[in-house]
Amino acid sequence: MDINFKDFTFSYDENKTLFEDFNLTLYDKKINVVLGASGVGKTTLLNALTGLIKYAGSIENVPENISYIFQEDRLVKTISVEKNLNLTLKSAIKDKNQRKIVINEMLELLEISDIKKKLPTEISGGQAQRVQMARAFSYPSGLLILDEPFKGLDVSLKTRLIDKFLSVWEKDKRTVVMVTHDVYEALLLADVVNVISGSPVAVTYSREINFDKTGRALTDSGVTEIRDEIVNKLL
Repeated sequence: MDINFKDFTFSYDENKTLFEDFNLTLYDKKINVVLGASGVGKTTLLNALTGLIKYAGSIENVPENISYIFQEDRLVKTISVEKNLNLTLKSAIKDKNQRKIVINEMLELLEISDIKKKLPTEISGGQAQRVQMARAFSYPSGLLILDEPFKGLDVSLKTRLIDKFLSVWEKDKRTVVMVTHDVYEALLLADVVNVISGSPVAVTYSREINFDKTGRALTDSGVTEIRDEIVNKLL
């Protein structure tokens, strides 16, 4: 089911209302991108989805189980990649052998089977992000949250990781909510992009992107048109 923010209101204090009667639909089994400048309130929306803050209004149909991909890998540095994944799955998959099967399949799918015995300190940043993807997709959740997962990466690595993310998502289409300030990421990943801005925050632009994500290029004429529309809203 679609997730709906209805009359969502959140204030830091009596003098600072960030969201007031805010409405937003996040579509089921789609990649929903929320795009906005740093500090606009994107992380607040994620914190509301995950129950970390109190707010007025309602958020309907939030799945009970949620998995995450963050900007930082948040891996336990003293145990192997394999054991990191096992640690995450223990609560969801009780059978040890089944966990092993799920972990091996996901590592193979993301082409990082060769690092499963390594510590997080022994792998590259790109590999660590793939481990995050493996952890998120192997956990049985109804919602996958991406919090600026490609921030700070060079364009080449970012493009490869986006391609890998999409290849895994196509096999297991679950609802995704990604927040970013990067138009490039939004255009390559989104089924639906929402631009937020203002004070209080409002959705200033919303657009479904119907072009096939596999092989989608920033130079495609339809994509450049949407890019120009988004940039105008962000100015």
